Amino acid sequence: MTAVTSIETLGGEVLMDSRDDELIISRKADGTIQAGWLAACVDGSTAVGLNPTGNLDELLGIALPRYDTEPSAAYTAAKLIDIVIPQGGHLYNIKIKNPGGTLYAGEPLIPIASTAGALDKVGDIESEHMARLFDSVLNTTTYATVIWGV
Repeated sequence: MTAVTSIETLGGEVLMDSRDDELIISRKADGTIQAGWLAACVDGSTAVGLNPTGNLDELLGIALPRYDTEPSAAYTAAKLIDIVIPQGGHLYNIKIKNPGGTLYAGEPLIPIASTAGALDKVGDIESEHMARLFDSVLNTTTYATVIWGV
């Protein structure tokens, strides 16, 4: 097992077990957001990386890869991007904050990372989590597969 620091290492995909019932919306990119980032919308039309100190209540979903942009590259500002609205029990590849150590499958993640667009493991907050790790991750990992909402 090695640390995953790019969504390409996870196949460049966000949807891991799509059941043809994913809800997709579109917004304009802000010029920094990338595939796998949690996306928020603060002005009604532009997607930015989720920032829990400023836009947590505007969570839209997870930015999906674009066919004309490398998955680990920021999307060009003002280009439309697709964002999946996560469904409970589905698997997604997303950005996480570097855990600073090994985390094990089942660990809960919450959106209070200091890293824009990422989920974080903070303490043992079991009741407020958004997702759980599907697989264990190593120190320096910044992308992981999660089970949403369980």
